[in-house]
Amino acid sequence: MKIILFLWIALGVPFFQASALTPPLQDDLHSSNQKLYTLFRLSGLEGVLDNMESVLEISGNINADALAPGQGAFAKRIMRHAYSHEKFFGVQKQSFVENYKSQYVNSTVQWYQSSLGKKILRLTNESSNPGLRSEMDLFVEDLLSSPPSEERIFLIEKIEGSLRMTEAGKSLYLGYVKLMYPFNKNNQGKRLGKMLRIWGESITEPMREIVLRGLLFSYRNLRDRELEKYAEFLNSKAGRWFSQTSLKGFGKGIKKNLFMAEKVQDDLIKEIDSGGPEFPLLQEIAQPGQRYMLIGRRDPFQPLVNKEGLVALSKVSLKNTTRSFGDELKSIPPLALSVYDKIEDQYPKLYRELRRFERLINNREELEAMADDEYSNTINSYRDVLERAADIRMDESPLQIEYDSLRMTGIIRKKTEVVAIFEVGSTGYAVRQGDLVGPFYGYVDEIQDEQIIVVEKFRNYLGTILTNQKVIEFFQSITSEGDTNS
Repeated sequence: MKIILFLWIALGVPFFQASALTPPLQDDLHSSNQKLYTLFRLSGLEGVLDNMESVLEISGNINADALAPGQGAFAKRIMRHAYSHEKFFGVQKQSFVENYKSQYVNSTVQWYQSSLGKKILRLTNESSNPGLRSEMDLFVEDLLSSPPSEERIFLIEKIEGSLRMTEAGKSLYLGYVKLMYPFNKNNQGKRLGKMLRIWGESITEPMREIVLRGLLFSYRNLRDRELEKYAEFLNSKAGRWFSQTSLKGFGKGIKKNLFMAEKVQDDLIKEIDSGGPEFPLLQEIAQPGQRYMLIGRRDPFQPLVNKEGLVALSKVSLKNTTRSFGDELKSIPPLALSVYDKIEDQYPKLYRELRRFERLINNREELEAMADDEYSNTINSYRDVLERAADIRMDESPLQIEYDSLRMTGIIRKKTEVVAIFEVGSTGYAVRQGDLVGPFYGYVDEIQDEQIIVVEKFRNYLGTILTNQKVIEFFQSITSEGDTNS
């Protein structure tokens, strides 16, 4: 399972229309717009709803009576069909406009500009890596035999309480339940309002446990003192304003999304009751297995008979149970992000191929619909594209060598910058923030008193950005904080 600590705001366009106002007020409105824009840019991603959907996906069905197998995914598809993420983000952003507090915006921006704020956000983003699912599962298993200290658990609980993630997860889950109520045979004849109240109470603790385990995993490399500082920010006036405004916007977004989704739900019921035979809306929204559960047919979009008679079994596209849906490509090393950028700039055809296969490999439904030979050809073709991309060469500096061949011998502080001194063999080099170091096109992110932080970024076959951080200290002492996702 996976979970990410999410921040519920996104980049946006200016919020105010001030053309009819006086010049002094225009300046004030412009200033507040700029401050909010900076806050949105620094403090989170636009994947607010995506993040919360992931929480529910990895949590499984925490109440078997509320949702039948597969209904969570079906409800998510209805909500996505009914209401764009852009509109959802717009509702969230409006909450910050309506509850604008200049001093709190300034304090929150200052926090996310700090080194710890940046680190917290990086770890939050990295934990969304689908490739970390197995690592997270092992981490959770180890919690039973090697539980964290009481102090650390207290800090994580304090952070979760300030962020109110459990409350947000419950609101989305109960939205799923409401959309699936007409399709859930186990609950026919039961009063929806009463059941929602019962389910809301029953899933609170299981949901909270899932969130807490996820936070322990996300911040496993943070020291207790760093967690304490994060908790202090969240419990400050600015932190509480930020979390409460985010949650308020998320709740409004869910309500508007559900309002539109219930209209789609009604159209689906009418289409199913009509008996088809085409079922265009059902075909667009529901996956094959869910279609079968709703209309009682193997798949109305894969006929067994055509004008020529009985369709041969080879033409029915029987699915190979050994398909891994992209996992066949896991062994291919991810591409350095700087190489990917060069491909985008200088190899447009190869870049388009990479983008096309990234989209395809993330579309499980499209992969399932392929015949076996088409699926096999797709995987082999993508493997060829990835290998061609890996062959792209980059200009390299003398410092882009293995880390054990590098030696940092000093740090010089000037008025406007900090410079690290490296030796390679008998040659010395001055290294500044942003310079490339190491064999994987890592860049110098920070130069501290006794060490430098090198960040390596990659893009894997799914299009996911992976981040690896290296800490280089004096006398060639090198530690790694591990491969993660940003």
